[in-house]
Amino acid sequence: MVAADREPEATERIGMAITSHDRPAYEVERAAALLMGLFEAVGDGCHTLTLVAYANGSPLAIAVPFHVEGEEFDADPDLALEALVALRLAATVGGSAVVRTRFADGERVCGWRLIEFYAVPLGAAEIFNAYCTDPETGEPIPPEWGVDYVAAPTVRT
Repeated sequence: MVAADREPEATERIGMAITSHDRPAYEVERAAALLMGLFEAVGDGCHTLTLVAYANGSPLAIAVPFHVEGEEFDADPDLALEALVALRLAATVGGSAVVRTRFADGERVCGWRLIEFYAVPLGAAEIFNAYCTDPETGEPIPPEWGVDYVAAPTVRT
């Protein structure tokens, strides 16, 4: 299915599910647009989007594998719905999004800060530091073999 054809259907289905839990409609629309923007920003390939929101001092994380080829993309609708809920939370309380793309000879990682339904791209050094620093001790850890840490593309919403 073409991404442009799928977006209204997915937004409508996801929006109905979330608004049934008393979420403001504009938040649902903005979160859906941000999710579609993240899916489209990374281009062709096999990807995994990981969203992390920080609520009450604890992280909530969801991972969504998806595939993009040209104008077509594929993601599990149930995981995309869970991601939408996590994205809405991350966009309002703070969080991050990371996309890991797999290639035959390695992987590429990029990420964004999520602030008020905007994805602020991280530079290559920022994503490298995030992945190569022990979160508990602050000590450096070696990078993963075969992984390129790259600047994130701009996300259109």
